[in-house]
Amino acid sequence: MKLKNTPKYFIALLLLITISCSVKNSTLKKGAEMEKLGNFKQASELYLGVLYRKQNLPEIENALRRSAQLHISETAFAIATKNEKGDKEGVVNEYYNLNNFVNQVNAFTKNLYIDQQTKAIYNKNLDQYLVVQYDLGIKYLSEQKFREAEDIFKDISRFNPDYKDSQKQLSIAVNEPVYLKGVQLFGEKKYIPAHEKWNEIYNREPNYKDVKNKLQQALNERYKEGSYYLMQENFKEAELAFEQVKNINNNYLDVKNLYKEAASEPVYRKAVKDLKKGKCRTAYLDLDGIIKKFDTYKNSDELKSDALSCAEYPIIVESYRIRNSNGFESNIQNAVIEDILASKNPFVKIIKGSNDISSPYYRINEASRNNTLFTRYIANNYVRTNAKAVLTIHINQYQLQENPVRAYDVNGIEVNKIKSRSGKDSLVEKSVVYKEYEKRTSIQANITYRLVEIATGKIVMQKTIQKSDEKQIRYARNNNSNYSKIYPTRTISGLITRDESNYKNLQNLFQTSDQINNQSLVDIVLSDFRKQIVNEILRFNPEE
Repeated sequence: MKLKNTPKYFIALLLLITISCSVKNSTLKKGAEMEKLGNFKQASELYLGVLYRKQNLPEIENALRRSAQLHISETAFAIATKNEKGDKEGVVNEYYNLNNFVNQVNAFTKNLYIDQQTKAIYNKNLDQYLVVQYDLGIKYLSEQKFREAEDIFKDISRFNPDYKDSQKQLSIAVNEPVYLKGVQLFGEKKYIPAHEKWNEIYNREPNYKDVKNKLQQALNERYKEGSYYLMQENFKEAELAFEQVKNINNNYLDVKNLYKEAASEPVYRKAVKDLKKGKCRTAYLDLDGIIKKFDTYKNSDELKSDALSCAEYPIIVESYRIRNSNGFESNIQNAVIEDILASKNPFVKIIKGSNDISSPYYRINEASRNNTLFTRYIANNYVRTNAKAVLTIHINQYQLQENPVRAYDVNGIEVNKIKSRSGKDSLVEKSVVYKEYEKRTSIQANITYRLVEIATGKIVMQKTIQKSDEKQIRYARNNNSNYSKIYPTRTISGLITRDESNYKNLQNLFQTSDQINNQSLVDIVLSDFRKQIVNEILRFNPEE
């Protein structure tokens, strides 16, 4: 009872204390086992790990102090032994690591130190070690063994960053191989790679040698190369050179204008030639590319306008109906027009035509081109529109058919609850018959579309496509009972019982609509037709 009345935060506090005590005790036990085996450093690291997570644990701090002091004493003896053997590197590295360890421990206890005798051994060996290392580093530099020299001077900096001019020598070890690689690349006329090497040094140490001037020199040489290529009308190489210079310094001399000229001039010249050849679409796209990239170049705006006027390809869209097409021809006609307009194609202009089968385009063939009726129809209906072609869409077949509904009598069990005189509910089952129905609607459509040049009557595109699809539904009905009480049946060992596992499936059939959305079938077919026709028209290039 007392526990139930205890505040929740107090219970949480008790749990926290219990867990903390458990961690502390297990740590002390494990650490004691390590110390017993003489693994004082590992024990110290175990205690440090706990204190990093949670401070002010006196028992852990005391254990850390004890194990750390034993490790210090043990390491001091190892240092003295290495000293006797003349192992200077061993002495300085051992002391360096020990000193770091003491600093870690003293973050939690301030009473640890390294004895003076060990310090003296370290200082004596360090002086001798640094002399040897420095001389070795200088030797490596003279032999251009830069990586080895870098490791040596980094090692010296670890013990004494201010030792002699070790920082200067370290700078040489790190930068000189990169500097020399830049010199090599520059000599090979690889000016941008050389610039990249020198820039690597500049970002690290801007005042190293003459690296700042080297950067300027590399950039200038690449600029001069680009200028030479431009004079030779080697536009591709000139563009690459100026682009590289511009990417490094966008404001370098006149690089922006020269880059524009190198990139635009060959495209501009080609567009002018294409316009003369009647390849207006190609010219328009090239000129548009220049303008999008550089806003303007020479008279690109004016030429682009001329190219567009020349490249425009107005098309009249006509569709022809058949009996029972139910307006499908108009749907396709409108959908194709809508999609082409939505594409915002700059060349294709759309004019809505008729769906009258009296149009001579309805049954156009090679023999009909010179037909008087054909010529008169063009003069009366198309010439004034400035259209260059007619897109005709023929509905060859269109059939949307609802098949007769199929009905089945199915045996079920109706379950009712009846309350007895005692007030208890009991279930009463009764055999019933409900109906299941199958309903199917299918669509079949076949069309032919043609693109016909108005001036010549030439059929430049023709394709027949067809599509069929269907939808089928199943549903159930029962007019004499509450359908929620009806279960399907199953037979087990000759005994008919209600099928609990398929109850939900039957209920779904009772709730399913008895209507098929015929329009969705029409839309599927229409979507396929319009997509194929529009893609073909937009890809068609009369200039090819």
